[in-house]
Amino acid sequence: MTTTTTSTPFREGLFREGPDGPTLLGGRCSNCGRVTFPVPDMCLDCRGEDIETVELGGEAELLSATTVHMPNRHFPPGHAVGLVVLPQGLRIFSQLRPVDDKPFRSGMPMTLEIAPLWREDDTDVLAYRFVPA
Repeated sequence: MTTTTTSTPFREGLFREGPDGPTLLGGRCSNCGRVTFPVPDMCLDCRGEDIETVELGGEAELLSATTVHMPNRHFPPGHAVGLVVLPQGLRIFSQLRPVDDKPFRSGMPMTLEIAPLWREDDTDVLAYRFVPA
């Protein structure tokens, strides 16, 4: 018997797969130009409500990283998280996926990855994370 697995994003509007690969989606205020992630309901600077969705890309630089040793509902002990800086200057907190057990280091170029990070019932929950480029 075959089972069909479906997938759903962790939260709508955070990312999408494009022709050039995955990209995070942010918001740009049409009034003052502030760019934020994720897309807000209103601008945090001018309180404007005309926010357009913009692609932020999939490249970043690692600012800092740590290993979390406490388990939580979705991740076992020993998972990596960090703060990455996008080319627009936005700092994003993210799950990190190590490659070849190499340590993370500040300044390391990172690439966005969309992956099922946990499972609920028969549904893979898709989320973003960064991996060394």
